[in-house]
Amino acid sequence: MATTTSLLTPRPVLAAPLAPELPARVRALRPSPAVVRATDLLAATAGTLLVQLPSPPPEPAVLLGVPVIWWFLLTWTSVPRAGLLLGLVGTLLATTGPAAVPPGRMLLLTLGLVAVALGTRRLAAAGGTRVVLVGDPTALDAASTELNRPGSRFAVVDQVPTGPGAVLAAGALADVAGHRSADAVLVLPGAGLDAAALRRLGWELEGHGVELYVGTGLLDVCAARTSSTRAGGLGLVHVRRTVHAGPGRLVKAVAERVVAAGSLLLLGPLLLALLLVVRLSSPGPALFRQTRIGRDGQPFTMLKLRTMTIGDERPHAELLARNEVGGGVLFKLREDPRVTRVGRVLRRYSLDELPQLVNVLRGDMALVGPRPALPREVEAYAADPRRRLVVRPGLTGLWQVSGRSDLSWEETVRLDLSYVDNWSLGLDLWIAARTVRAVLGHRGAY
Repeated sequence: MATTTSLLTPRPVLAAPLAPELPARVRALRPSPAVVRATDLLAATAGTLLVQLPSPPPEPAVLLGVPVIWWFLLTWTSVPRAGLLLGLVGTLLATTGPAAVPPGRMLLLTLGLVAVALGTRRLAAAGGTRVVLVGDPTALDAASTELNRPGSRFAVVDQVPTGPGAVLAAGALADVAGHRSADAVLVLPGAGLDAAALRRLGWELEGHGVELYVGTGLLDVCAARTSSTRAGGLGLVHVRRTVHAGPGRLVKAVAERVVAAGSLLLLGPLLLALLLVVRLSSPGPALFRQTRIGRDGQPFTMLKLRTMTIGDERPHAELLARNEVGGGVLFKLREDPRVTRVGRVLRRYSLDELPQLVNVLRGDMALVGPRPALPREVEAYAADPRRRLVVRPGLTGLWQVSGRSDLSWEETVRLDLSYVDNWSLGLDLWIAARTVRAVLGHRGAY
């Protein structure tokens, strides 16, 4: 484990692993945000001039307009989306208006600008946005773990423990950031720095080209639900309430039932064949019916293809002792002896869950939502997990596309709560798209 840099106490504080020092050559090559934006404008201007040759003189409106539009698009959205929009607009103007830039050249210009923009941003983000954490020693490890998660755009390069009444030497944090080639300093809640100290810190970092972030203490709240505001001179973050009703929820309910009905019609022959295989492969009914807890704690009968030998639904003491999921609520066993040979194949490809489309059609479940819970699991719920019950459980969800049975109980709850609190139609579509990959990859399916 690495140790933090302490400006207040000689006692080191254990911390999560820190990002390595950047090589001097990489540090020297990393462009600043201002250089990145200037490169965007320069590339757009030079590219627009080139694609208008050899037909001089260049159109002034096009020569000025394309760089300005490109700069605006990059400010407003991501590089790939900006490239798509620029290509569409340019092609439309070239085919319907004066052909100052032929469609083929416009396509080449767009591809070139996207390549330049992606390249400069990748170079600027070499090693991620490198941050120095400043805060109470008890908060540093947790924040470092979150920031260093896979896919995060941040990399923690050092940690400075502080506390109530802390007094940092002038320029101390700027020196730490410079020594560690940091792009920013992140001050966590409870760091003990008052408004005046934060203001002075911003001044110090400004002179060294280092950004300042101030943590809000929020966790698993998506950016779409937050906005900054002010009350007098006090900066505030407004967290909008979760959407549990309204047009979006109505669209979700109707669309999911339509998709479920269409899927049942399309997959009907496959489902009938699977029912026959299960029925003939081992004694017992082909359909497995089990009571689960739905929205607002209401029980319903969930349907699945039977994957276990009949009468072995509840795990006995010997199996419970081998439970691979911590927390004492869920039971999962990678090599469960109760699962039949056919059942293992059905589980591996998630085919056992196809009858749940009937539950979606009935309105007991949703296509996307939290994992459907057993009554005995709900009885063991603390306050936080009960939040999962404010929406209908889903045939798939964040828990499935993130690992399913490989997840711990705490991770499962956190993913479900994040879904409930940050729900949107876009999130549902993202999960649905990722579900295909999760099913084909078989991760956590057992």
